[in-house]
Amino acid sequence: MKKIAIMTAGGDCAGLNSVIRAVVMSAVNKGLEVVGVMDGYIGFVERRYRNLTKNDVYDIEKEGGTILGSSNKECPFHYPKKDKKGEYEDRVKDSIEGLREIGVEGMIIIGGDGTLDSARVINEAGMPVIGIPKTIDNDMSASEPTIGFQTAVENSVQAIRKLKSTAYSHRRVIVVEMMGRTSGYLTLYAGFAAGADIILLPEQDYDLDVVCNEVKKIMESGKRYVIVAAAEACKEKGKKETIARIVSDSFEQKRYGGIAAKLSAQIEERTGYESRPMVLGHLQRGGEACTSDILLGARLGNYAVNLLYDNRSGYIVGAKESALVKIRFPKNREPRILDLEDNDICRAARDMGINFGV
Repeated sequence: MKKIAIMTAGGDCAGLNSVIRAVVMSAVNKGLEVVGVMDGYIGFVERRYRNLTKNDVYDIEKEGGTILGSSNKECPFHYPKKDKKGEYEDRVKDSIEGLREIGVEGMIIIGGDGTLDSARVINEAGMPVIGIPKTIDNDMSASEPTIGFQTAVENSVQAIRKLKSTAYSHRRVIVVEMMGRTSGYLTLYAGFAAGADIILLPEQDYDLDVVCNEVKKIMESGKRYVIVAAAEACKEKGKKETIARIVSDSFEQKRYGGIAAKLSAQIEERTGYESRPMVLGHLQRGGEACTSDILLGARLGNYAVNLLYDNRSGYIVGAKESALVKIRFPKNREPRILDLEDNDICRAARDMGINFGV
């Protein structure tokens, strides 16, 4: 193997550039050339490539996002036809041919569930692939944690801590809406670390009466504010999720949003305490990578290069505690579920009196 390609796809997160740097530097030291595929599967299909050298990746490890760009909609085996809205085609084989024409013999693809499902198809179509899991949701069974999660927790904690001072000044309830889709890891870990009073998770429907009674109890105890950390996909018992919009051509079609505004209004109406919503949104994804994500990204990037160099492919590489592991590309997604009974952060939060809306 003389030349490999690297690509980032799906939602961006911190730690991706650390992977890219490690891949390029490790590969070059082994005598391999590296090609960057730009803008995710758009670049894969439309043949947008750039050569990567060590000079291209010096000092990028701490930068957020990805120098290769990304996209979280396109799927190479269900790719929209040009000028034919609503029609799709399989572009995997001709996209692989495009890479082979420039000498690429293997790929490292970094992404979430949707991205790595497409990576599996590419591997099965004849291009050797190693997948690296990343998501701020931390819900991929291949790695604990996933790249991007720990930086997102830090970003969220810093934001919530800043909200406390304004909440204190005005005796307010602030409902903080947090990303994570149907996984509660980010909301639980950040909410707990930042000292949220109430944490609402997608894995457990909340009782609005319980939430409002807890707000009144806290405020009447003498505390001047309440922080509610609410996962974007959390929902009231007997109610549906709060959906902002549907993106029909995306791997993840539901776009959650609006729970903070909805719940904030309900709390103010029922308790009489002034309440404000705060949507952290993409702030959680951005900014410099924390040291843990830099280290994890570098370790997995180097591991992926070594596997390809040894002519081993068809794996997703991840971390389990302190060890690096690899698993075969699964045919079906198996998201890692937040077990509210077994998770020690959850147990500590309950023991400390943090309310989960039940």
